[in-house]
Amino acid sequence: MISETELTEALKALAVERSDIDLFGVAPVERLEGAPEGRRPTDYLPNARSVVVAAIKIPDAAVDVAGHYEEPGKTLGPYMWYGYVIANWNLSSAASRLVKFLESKGFKGLPFPPTGLLYKYGNVADFSHRHAAVAAGLGEFGFSGLLLTPQFGPRQRVVSIITDAPLKASPMHEGPKLCRPDNCGYACIKACPTTAMKGKVSLTIGGRTFEHAKLNGVKCKWLYPEKGYRRTKVPMPPEPTDEDWREVLRSTKPHPYDTGLNQFTFVPHCGACIFSCPSPRFEG
Repeated sequence: MISETELTEALKALAVERSDIDLFGVAPVERLEGAPEGRRPTDYLPNARSVVVAAIKIPDAAVDVAGHYEEPGKTLGPYMWYGYVIANWNLSSAASRLVKFLESKGFKGLPFPPTGLLYKYGNVADFSHRHAAVAAGLGEFGFSGLLLTPQFGPRQRVVSIITDAPLKASPMHEGPKLCRPDNCGYACIKACPTTAMKGKVSLTIGGRTFEHAKLNGVKCKWLYPEKGYRRTKVPMPPEPTDEDWREVLRSTKPHPYDTGLNQFTFVPHCGACIFSCPSPRFEG
């Protein structure tokens, strides 16, 4: 009988050495028992014991050049493709390999897509990779609500697998604070082109309390052209609703660039909070 340590190490080796995963962690389901009803690991797999979380780094240069197409030396193409499309496909392939490995050992593995598929909740994902990643020790929340890791700051994409396999839990992040708004002056809030982050939310993961800005999901994805990341010509209402967003989708056509990308994946909405965040490049 393989031990939980041996099984975990074998799974990690498959992820890191054979699937090009940069960060790997395991969260016991108990750390996520405070998740909203219907979105806990055990809501999907009643005998779930762990959540495996894997992340792939976004290329630094793709973030460095991200910006308005009319700005000299700026473009969104590299980020949208190599920081989003390809990263999501690679994460999906890695998750498929990890699930196949778990099943070969007699366990179940339930992978969730790394992005875009909102079948159950509409504007909210079926399962939160960010929360799972924090529970698995990869990092902590930035004020923007993004996952920040000590290795890459906000520059990674994440996938999660719920499993009934007995795995060794990763310790939660205990290092220096990764989000320091007193240093950056709330750069993510200032960069947001639709002022989608206001107020605060508080949540508990693994007995630890975290706070981050409250996100208006409709504002976050409103295609707003004036600041350079958006494409629709429909003005955004002061407090847009889900129905306002559905009307935009009914009344507009995709930009040709987005149509091309949609052959392969859902198109990212913005990324300004990622592009502006200096974590973890603080001195000291």
